[in-house]
Amino acid sequence: MFFNKNIFYVNFKSVMNPKANIIFTHGLGENTQDYVHLANFFNSLSYNILLYDVRGHGKSSGKKGDIKNFHVFLDDLKYLVDFVKKKNNLKIFLIGHSMGGIIVNNYLVKYGNVDGAIISSTPVLFYKKNKFLKYPFYFFNFFKKKLNFNSSKITYIPIKKGFYPYRLDFVTPRLLRNLLFLSLIYLEKKINFYLTTVLFLYSLKDEIVFSENINVFFDKIMSKDKSLYFYEKSYHNLFHDIEKDKIFQDIFLWLEKKI
Repeated sequence: MFFNKNIFYVNFKSVMNPKANIIFTHGLGENTQDYVHLANFFNSLSYNILLYDVRGHGKSSGKKGDIKNFHVFLDDLKYLVDFVKKKNNLKIFLIGHSMGGIIVNNYLVKYGNVDGAIISSTPVLFYKKNKFLKYPFYFFNFFKKKLNFNSSKITYIPIKKGFYPYRLDFVTPRLLRNLLFLSLIYLEKKINFYLTTVLFLYSLKDEIVFSENINVFFDKIMSKDKSLYFYEKSYHNLFHDIEKDKIFQDIFLWLEKKI
């Protein structure tokens, strides 16, 4: 279904007698189809779960692979949180993977009106190697960055071909600047507002997002209920890799203690 005047595509998978609600935000270039298996897992354990295509991704509207301001992502997520709150009075938990984790982290310091969050494989500090992103790309936004979902750095297990029709092939420098510079600077400035209960999931073998940076961030946030799990066998996308069953179970056990 499409929400908010057809701005973004939503798949709300509800169950009878749910324990709580989950809203999942996917990674760069991905879409809801990539995480149906995750939704089915939590549905089977009596959790409602809402999947949505981030603006400019999948079936959602907006210029593909582009965004003018990362706050648009945060406001879209708030719209969905408010929608779920109108559905029932159950707790709401956010899950964000990679780009989705950037969105969720910033959502927590801007709004923070949810009961908990799970953050997976997410950049939390500005990398010096991305220093070129400090500068606006008003005249160079047409030089798009190609995405490679077949990279061995993403998972040991190849991503299923059936997912490809709605994946993005390219993203703009402006989107990357918003995600990997502007949003991370904002997050750092607002770090004292990071009060939400949170679980961080990272792989020690991730070559896209370096796990050592999360330790610095973890110590900085003000949340009094925070946990950090590391995995030794997977690469970047924990929800599609060889440890995914254990990771799903770890999330479930964590959620059961919070509801």
